[in-house]
Amino acid sequence: MSTPQTTPSALAVAAATDADWDDIFTTDARAFLFTDPLSEAERVDMRNKVANADVVLVRDEAGLVPRPLVGVSMFYRMQMTVPGGTAHDAAGLSWVSVAATHRRRGILRTMITEIFDRWENEGQLFAILTASEATIYERFGFGPACFARDISIDLAAAKMRARADRDTSPVNYATADDVAQRIPDLHARWVATRPGALSRSATWWEPILADRATQRPAHQSGRHYLIHPDGYAAYRIDQSVSPARAMVEEVFAVTNEAHTDLWRVLVGLDLLPTVTAAIPFDDPLRYKLTDHRAVSVTGISDKMWLRILDVPRALGARHYASDLDAVIEVTDDFRGRGGVFDVSIRNGGAIVAPSTAAPTVRMDISVLGSIYLGGVPARTFAAAQRLWTDTPETLTALDAAFTTEAAPFAGTFF
Repeated sequence: MSTPQTTPSALAVAAATDADWDDIFTTDARAFLFTDPLSEAERVDMRNKVANADVVLVRDEAGLVPRPLVGVSMFYRMQMTVPGGTAHDAAGLSWVSVAATHRRRGILRTMITEIFDRWENEGQLFAILTASEATIYERFGFGPACFARDISIDLAAAKMRARADRDTSPVNYATADDVAQRIPDLHARWVATRPGALSRSATWWEPILADRATQRPAHQSGRHYLIHPDGYAAYRIDQSVSPARAMVEEVFAVTNEAHTDLWRVLVGLDLLPTVTAAIPFDDPLRYKLTDHRAVSVTGISDKMWLRILDVPRALGARHYASDLDAVIEVTDDFRGRGGVFDVSIRNGGAIVAPSTAAPTVRMDISVLGSIYLGGVPARTFAAAQRLWTDTPETLTALDAAFTTEAAPFAGTFF
């Protein structure tokens, strides 16, 4: 982190210290509408996930009270799978808030600029975030990249198609030892199969597996885990509605058979009329049921946004579905990290070099973030007049190259 600085308006920017954390927790509880303060265990969980140096704070040196904390932002050090199955470091921007008393003073841009400086000095390749509002982060080059369908399943109508090759169940409820010992490994296997998937370190797993009552809404049960040799599922019973419903929080299946077996149990739960879940766009659940209308889509949500921090390295890091020759111009108004690049893709790999040739493709860096993992087709942005190609054939080839076998899905909220 750079040395503390003071803006002309007496807003001081600095990295966090141990002494700042009470103020940080208070500020974010207010900003994100917590009904109760974080417990001591939750505070420890948070401190274990992020270093002081990765937290940017803004204080008002001229406040009516001594140095009030008016801006908070931080990032987690994470890993994200890119198309092709390899994992790369990704900076997970989070806990971004500006006090309601200090809006329209450039605090957000000041914090984001400070964090970008840090990322670029470190040579970070990707930045990611989950956005509470959809209109904030595109100006900084982030594009929505992972999506989910929110679904509700009518259990009276939801019957899985019969399988003649299965007369015993490979699914069991997991014991506490099963959860601790087996589920992290199953999740790690799933992460390698899905672009956009986020790995979970031990510090991430600890609070997830602890499943503290203070971390779940009132009237919801603890997690029930289902375990399979090639996957697992986790759900809660929600008593805040009448009749009660099951809320599926995770289904991570490494194989299609595991997906079928886990969902067979979930749609067979007794005494419940409804199951809710958020599933990837390409999830085949609907077509494994005898009545596909039993699944209703109740919403579509963006689950993760992606910012490319180094365009040529990022283009060279992923696998592609088909060959491509293009001169791609990427504009980046916020950081000037775009450019014109000659891109040659053969046998799934890309060679990327700076180019002085006339571009055959033009896009903003936020658009590149959205198409990079395969979440939005290039042709969709072309139709929205946010991506230009010199010919329809170039667009077809670009679209085909960036297509992925599996829809991107992050799987971890941060």
